[in-house]
Amino acid sequence: MNSEPMVTKTLADGEPALWFEMRFNAPARVLWKHLTEPDKLKYWFPCQLEISPRPGAVVTFKFPGQRAMEGTVLEAEKPRLLAYTWDEEVLRWEIEDDDDGGSLLTLTNTLSEGQDLARTAAGWHLTLMGLDDYLNERPLGQDPALWDEYVARYEDQLG
Repeated sequence: MNSEPMVTKTLADGEPALWFEMRFNAPARVLWKHLTEPDKLKYWFPCQLEISPRPGAVVTFKFPGQRAMEGTVLEAEKPRLLAYTWDEEVLRWEIEDDDDGGSLLTLTNTLSEGQDLARTAAGWHLTLMGLDDYLNERPLGQDPALWDEYVARYEDQLG
């Protein structure tokens, strides 16, 4: 399964958000590990992420050469739901097993004011494709050359 995420502009709790949906060849319990375990996150997530999946726990985001940022776990229901803050944003990951042994991942990214929708959508698109590559033991397909192509696609799609 080498699918791409579906991306839609939406509202989450009355705030502007991007909604991503993508099918994976892994069950929810496997995807959960890839959302919560640092030794798996480091291969596909856009920065180093330290998270303990329990409500109220601190989430730490580290980009090389930058000061670490912190967020808070809002919800955690293994292996189906994980939500946490990242700066002014909220990331909500929902996982549902499907009938063929895979699962459906839905990511809702509540946006901060003035955030560039197209760049954010392109970033998560490439990140989710990287997760799919990692789960399927393919070389990571997060080709930086595709960045401009995806930004242009989402500028057209999202306005």
